[in-house]
Amino acid sequence: MNAYKRVHFIGIGGIGISAMAKLLKSQGVYVSGSDLNDSVIVQSCRDADIQVWLGSHPDKIGKDVELVVYSGAVPEDDEERIRGRHLDAREVVYNEFLGEVSKDHKLVAVTGTHGKSTTTALLGNILIEAGLDPTVVVGSQVPGLKYGNLQVGKSDLFVAEACEYQAHMLHLDPDIIVLTNIEFDHPDFYKDVDHVRSVMKEFVEKLPEGGVLVWNKNDEQSRILVSEIVETRADIRMISYGDEGEFHTVVEALPGDQFVHVYMQGIEIGDVHLPLPGEYNVANAMSAALAAYALDVPSATIKTSLEAFPGLWRRFEKLGKFQDADVYSDYAHHPTAVASLLEGAKTFLPDRRIVLCFQPHQHARTRGLFNEFVESMDDADEVVLVEIYDVAGRNENSSGSSSLDLVEAIKKRDQQRGVVREVIFAKDLAEARTALEKVVRKDYVLLMAGAGSIDNLARELV
Repeated sequence: MNAYKRVHFIGIGGIGISAMAKLLKSQGVYVSGSDLNDSVIVQSCRDADIQVWLGSHPDKIGKDVELVVYSGAVPEDDEERIRGRHLDAREVVYNEFLGEVSKDHKLVAVTGTHGKSTTTALLGNILIEAGLDPTVVVGSQVPGLKYGNLQVGKSDLFVAEACEYQAHMLHLDPDIIVLTNIEFDHPDFYKDVDHVRSVMKEFVEKLPEGGVLVWNKNDEQSRILVSEIVETRADIRMISYGDEGEFHTVVEALPGDQFVHVYMQGIEIGDVHLPLPGEYNVANAMSAALAAYALDVPSATIKTSLEAFPGLWRRFEKLGKFQDADVYSDYAHHPTAVASLLEGAKTFLPDRRIVLCFQPHQHARTRGLFNEFVESMDDADEVVLVEIYDVAGRNENSSGSSSLDLVEAIKKRDQQRGVVREVIFAKDLAEARTALEKVVRKDYVLLMAGAGSIDNLARELV
């Protein structure tokens, strides 16, 4: 990639594409970027001395630009993309570019429906602690990484999230795959869970001879996938974790801590204090630990790194206080993630009333997983539902779906369950704030969840 002297990034506020921009900048490339909106991520690019502007300004792109990298949400008729073509610049979508950048490295790709960012960050921290000097690309901001979502290493080891949206992970050529789980998501692209699994299978089959698959044996769809390839791909090493896996855990849930006992083939081999909530984070930690194990990292280093993990931006991130309640921001935007967040909060912060303020992300997802969303919020003591977040660039049909439908369905379910609680609809973030001012009390826990603009409100509240 050092062959390029000047590169422009369109949609540089995207978490992954911003990491690529910072990576090239660190290699001495002249980098510019644009985005529709300002954000924490856009500011992190400015902090890395990248020239960034807001809005589409094709006139600002230098005439000597050689490459234009664009987010998958940027349409073909975007003015800056057109400008790049007129200048004869090569044009490539982010995920394909990630594949090119990582191609000559030993690539560890973390994929799955949930847990990719946390697992990637945990693994990256372990490998840095072990002195393996990896390059790490994370779909979130990680305290301790020089560029937040990026660590630039000097070795040939490259760790990256492999996003399943629109089968983007197929652009990568991994040597090790960490497969966290497989569920139906992105109904604007995938037909059903079988379709998701078939694309994941195609990705796993890209592993070379001697490649490694770390997988979760508790996950039904992952079990099906492995059963489909176990005979044809005897040339890859498969390391499983879960109740009947090669590795399994027994967890003691403590306030603010999880004491995890790790077993290999039924024999206890160690333990770790995990400073993260929920069963889902135990699974994330096991995924990261076993990928590190496959890279011959000593168990003592794995333990030390996991116990010192500082957490992630927007992953059960404690922001401060609002009306004397503890406020957490979380990226959860799939029903399983919402339910897991509530489960984790209940065990991590016992005997506290939990208010969930949730902003559904994307109309297609809300319609396609409607019943699952209704059930996912059972464990919240009060619920405030913000109107569905419209996703830029998806051109999705917003008619016939609203968070108000979820509110009505949840109230009906609560009546059937004999549960009495507040379930409030908010047409926008301003209404959500008003609702929260009414329901949040001292010593409550307020979970601000969703992948859209809900995080802006969370930070304003504190």
